[in-house]
Amino acid sequence: MGGLLAQIIMKVKDVMVTELLCVREKDFATYVRKLFRDYDYRSFPVIDDDNKLVGVITRGDILNITSTRSNILVSGLMSQPVYFTTSDESLTKVAEIIVKNNVGRMQVIKSTNDRTLIGMISTHDILKKFIEKEPNKKFVRDVMTEDVKSCSPYDEITKIWDKMLETGFSGIPVVKKGKLIGIITRIDIIRSGHVRISREGDKGKVRRSTAVGKIMKTPIISVQPDTPTIEAAKIVIEKNIGRLPVLDDEKLVGIVDREDLIKAWF
Repeated sequence: MGGLLAQIIMKVKDVMVTELLCVREKDFATYVRKLFRDYDYRSFPVIDDDNKLVGVITRGDILNITSTRSNILVSGLMSQPVYFTTSDESLTKVAEIIVKNNVGRMQVIKSTNDRTLIGMISTHDILKKFIEKEPNKKFVRDVMTEDVKSCSPYDEITKIWDKMLETGFSGIPVVKKGKLIGIITRIDIIRSGHVRISREGDKGKVRRSTAVGKIMKTPIISVQPDTPTIEAAKIVIEKNIGRLPVLDDEKLVGIVDREDLIKAWF
């Protein structure tokens, strides 16, 4: 990473959030599903009774619960925390790890020998700090993803959810007759409950899933290929959104997310 960021020694502790929303191993999965509906997070850290980091539970994990009542505990769904760091680690190094592995957030522990959870760092936090410390001269076209996966407003929610799990995308543009008309995100689907409802059938029969057009977001916040990345980053931070469609003469030509924008500082 070049420029001033190579000279400014920023550490995780300069950016991390210390007021955390965690879940415990013995919490019911249905309770955690409600948290995902209430908060726009990709995952929650899982701690034990001593506040030690023992796992992570994601949006994808929780949508495996198809009933409004379930005895499944968080411990039965969580995965091991593959990515975590300490507060004295280099911010740029952690940013590269988060972007490379598309993890969104990373847990911060007390030390390599003590997994007491003390904080969290996310792409939102990193991008905000980079904007404050150093401008860059790149444009959206330099970092956007051009191979955009879109969907139709008539597609079933369950189909789109499966596509999100397969690709790792947190949101998918909705296109009708070649025109962008909305965007559907993971949090929209979770809050709607439509994936769970469609999988619950009367007497074992699966109900037809709701169409994307019923819950997609409009109006659309978008940028152009020649929009400076610093301006796109400010929109993402101010609006607290994960990705922006890129339009050229009203045609969808790309998409740029937080990870893409962070790369503008590499």
